[in-house]
Amino acid sequence: MSVAVITGAGQGIGRAIAVGFSMRDTSVVVADVRGSNASKVQDEIQSTGKKALALEVDVSSEPSVTRMIERTLEEFGTIDILVNDAGIYPSASIEDLTQESWDQVIGTNLTGTFLCSRAAVSVMLEKKKGRIINISSATAFRGAKNGAHYAASKAGIIGFTKALALELALSGITVNAVCPGLTDTAQPRGHMTDKELYSKKERIPLERIGQPADIVGPVLFLASDKARQITGQTLFVNGGDLMW
Repeated sequence: MSVAVITGAGQGIGRAIAVGFSMRDTSVVVADVRGSNASKVQDEIQSTGKKALALEVDVSSEPSVTRMIERTLEEFGTIDILVNDAGIYPSASIEDLTQESWDQVIGTNLTGTFLCSRAAVSVMLEKKKGRIINISSATAFRGAKNGAHYAASKAGIIGFTKALALELALSGITVNAVCPGLTDTAQPRGHMTDKELYSKKERIPLERIGQPADIVGPVLFLASDKARQITGQTLFVNGGDLMW
């Protein structure tokens, strides 16, 4: 049985991915900065008879990430898949954007991806096999009004994904990124009303706002042996809103 570590798995896209992996008979580590949310997802997965471990993790903290890896190995013995989904987006104009907020977003979204990847790679290299999937965003390519820190962090993830894929190309470890478009999660709802969110479907060729479940299939595919020839790539899941 494979073991998948999912960060930011306490809600939204991360939760959907964690549940999706569990349905594929994968043991899942549900990592989230809110331990109570992680525990709820763990209970949800375990209620179906599957294996899950909830961990409270701050991905911007190296000691916290180290503990996550140690607990995973204690519980399951290995790591086969890492999905870096943890991310924050406190909306702010450039005039109001403080360095503290900038550092917090870069620290969680980009540095967190680096810290978790580096820690997991040390395990994957021993078995010469692994899958790393980084959740970026379409804002990495089109920018984000009142989200310079978020767009910068997500663009950084794209560059990091390519660099890591090149470095690990001969190790049996693939590294790819998934870029969701506008998706109905707590993140956009933090600064949009229902009307504002769903009015944006008019710009999307498929005329629907993405749901967390829409991201699950692409991630499961990239984590599978069917994607063994795919590395360093960016997969857009946005209803055609951005075509690259």
